[in-house]
This record gives sequence, C-alpha cells and structure tokens, in this order.
Amino acid sequence: MAPGEAPDMVLARSHLDLHNIRNSIDRTKKMSDGVIKIGPFGLGLDALLGFVPPLGSAYSAGAGLVLVIDGVRARAAPMVLAEMTLILAIDTLTPYIPKAGGIIDALFTGHKWAADLLLRHMDETIYFEGSREQAQASSEYRDLMARVRAGKEKRRVVFLGKSPKV
Repeated sequence: MAPGEAPDMVLARSHLDLHNIRNSIDRTKKMSDGVIKIGPFGLGLDALLGFVPPLGSAYSAGAGLVLVIDGVRARAAPMVLAEMTLILAIDTLTPYIPKAGGIIDALFTGHKWAADLLLRHMDETIYFEGSREQAQASSEYRDLMARVRAGKEKRRVVFLGKSPKV
C-alpha cells in the first residue's frame, strides 16, 4: 500500500458497495439535519445536541467523520474531501460561538451540505467494476472514450478493481 492510499478493504469494489455507501450518506444526512422537517428546513440531532457544545460537537465530529470515510470509500476526489472536511469542521465548531452558537449550528446544515456535495460528486463519476485493463476490453469503455475524445463526456472515471501488479 502506497503512502496516503486507503486499504483495499475500505474502498468500494462494486456497484453494490457504492449503493451501500449512498445509503450510509443518506442516513447520516437525515439523522444530522433532517429528522424533523419544517417546509424546506430540517432539524436533526446536530441541531438539538448543538445547544450542549461538548455533546453536540462530539456528535457532529463523529457524523462528519462517517461522511468523510464514505467519501474515501467512494473514491471521491481529494478536493471534494477537502471541501467536505472544511464544511464539517465549521459545523462542528459553531456551537462554541458565544451566545448564538446553538442557533447558528441549528441553521447551518453542514452535514446535509457535505452529504449533498459527495452525492453530487458520485453522480458525476462513472464507475467501472474491475481494473482499468479489464474495463479497456469492454465496449462500454470504448464508447465512453469515444465520447470523451468527441468532447461529449466530462465526468471522471473510476475503476473499482485492482490493476495487476507490474
């Protein structure tokens, strides 16, 4: 394993793994910022626990860590992971703002924002099961590459399998 590389058991290896990651992201988003819906607004455990800063921050940091790990598992781009981490750090620290921290935390739905960012990124990614070499042998991959060369496709491509060691 190269430095900075996630262990194989953590990374998504199939479309079923990606489906399960999406479910985890949706669950975390709903619990954190959408248990109680009031029109377009939602309140969740993050808002309710935010009025008790140590407890709210512990929940917020834990839920944020789950989202970032899901991002790593889905092989999200480093910039997306960095954006998510910044959003979640702000969300975790807002309860410590004197006097208005709890209210600001209730209004700032950082977990929802970070989750939506990750889900959108996953939607903009084409995932191939197997290695690059295995994908190159498929007509689907050749069609994709033709669309890329023609300028009709701009989504990123991720290969879920291992490439053979050279």
